Amino acid sequence: MIRTLAPDELTWFLSQSLRFLQHSDPKGLAARLTKHVHDIDAEADAAFVLIEGEPLAGVHVIAPEPDEDDQNLHLSNLWFTRNEADLEKLLRHVFASHHYEAVHFPLFNYGALQVDKIAAVFERLGFALERACDLDFELTDLPPLGTPLVLEAWSHDADDDFQVLFETAEAKQLSDEYWAWLKRWRGRFSPDLWFIARETLDQDAAGYAFFGATKEGIDGVYYLTAAGVLPEHRQSSEMLRRLVISSLHELASISPLGRVETTVTTEDPKLIQIFESLGFDTFNRYQRFIKRPK
Repeated sequence: MIRTLAPDELTWFLSQSLRFLQHSDPKGLAARLTKHVHDIDAEADAAFVLIEGEPLAGVHVIAPEPDEDDQNLHLSNLWFTRNEADLEKLLRHVFASHHYEAVHFPLFNYGALQVDKIAAVFERLGFALERACDLDFELTDLPPLGTPLVLEAWSHDADDDFQVLFETAEAKQLSDEYWAWLKRWRGRFSPDLWFIARETLDQDAAGYAFFGATKEGIDGVYYLTAAGVLPEHRQSSEMLRRLVISSLHELASISPLGRVETTVTTEDPKLIQIFESLGFDTFNRYQRFIKRPK
């Protein structure tokens, strides 16, 4: 049987998750955490447990509604007590029961032992294991504009050009599903925040910067979904730096007190160094399992 929790079972569920992480006082910490839960009914309803005589596995699931723009499903507080087959059975049920386009499972506080215990299950389910870091930038701290690039915002007529540029820069072909998901990475697609960049209006595009908005206004919050330049501009970091700076100045003209957030995989440490040299702060480094559209 697979079911969600009653509200008074949430503390027990959290203690099971903490025990899986080998916390020294799972019951005590779970009790303290429960006191700070804003909506216990909602959190209990999002926790799934596999029971076969006794509880064998559990996971907390934040799933999108079918009509939401953001179609990302998020996992947390995962545990199992007997074997990985129980965990796989539970996860397959969860994925079959929800509509989503991508799944994210950040491994905060997971040590190498815990990751090894669950890696085979996630690999069979089509996930990739990545190392990532989160960065943010305050738009009040803009670096000098220097020599700006000309930014062109997305339009329906230019969609194919945007996709070809992205595929060329990233050296991979995208499905229609992946391209649609990328546009709605954190919510509603913001075509006026998706840019391709040129040296001048009469030159070919050199790179791209795709943003979304999680909050609008003078203190808006933006998310950098992707940024990159074509291979011929990678002899140095200059073109990418100009691209990012030009984009930040464009956002600051809309939200001078705003903030930009992004997540970057550590497969490209040079990209992280470039962001940090421009004033981005790195505040999280972690592993994650992620399953994107094909």
